[in-house]
Amino acid sequence: MGRAQDWPTQRLFESAVIADPHLVVAQGLARLLSAVVGAVKIVGSGEELIDSARHSPPSLVIAEVKLPGIGGIEAMALLQSQKPKIPFAFLTTTSEPSIALKAIRAGARAYLPKTVAADELLRALENVAGGRSYVAPHLTARMIAEKRPALPLLTPMQLRILQNISDGVGTRELAALLGVSVRTVESHKYLMMQELRVHTTLELLRRARADGLVHS
Repeated sequence: MGRAQDWPTQRLFESAVIADPHLVVAQGLARLLSAVVGAVKIVGSGEELIDSARHSPPSLVIAEVKLPGIGGIEAMALLQSQKPKIPFAFLTTTSEPSIALKAIRAGARAYLPKTVAADELLRALENVAGGRSYVAPHLTARMIAEKRPALPLLTPMQLRILQNISDGVGTRELAALLGVSVRTVESHKYLMMQELRVHTTLELLRRARADGLVHS
């Protein structure tokens, strides 16, 4: 994506957290950001991101969508309730328009594939710093072209959890089955309720069955 010294030296953000499971990629991005960000921290999972942002809220989060445990979009949704809200930019290998749409609907300020050039990343960060949004132009065009209705968008992990809940599997048993923490299961359950606009587990299951998200 280019070199940090190619960028202007004015500071856009006081601090940033990079959430990416690939350390080499994250370290390269951190070097690039050093030209416009005061301090950069790297985390490798959704749960680490949540813990870090809650303990010391950064001025910006740049995240991969696909994070171990709690995904990037889900982590953002959980953090959006805290004040002040932390601006999120996604720099990701996931370029499906439906996922980009989900991220924007959930509150992301920028969404770009990792194939972008450094100058486009800088343009996106300048927009975010100025209180504006930025989506890679080719993704915007594809999002418009699809013209799909705003249906509930659940991740594969959430669908698996939902099916197990429907089958009567308890939270602790489900956490052990999936190899994640109980908190991760509960977080996914909360996010599914938010996405499906329900308030109880019973309502969640009724809505999921009505929408064909689980099978009997």
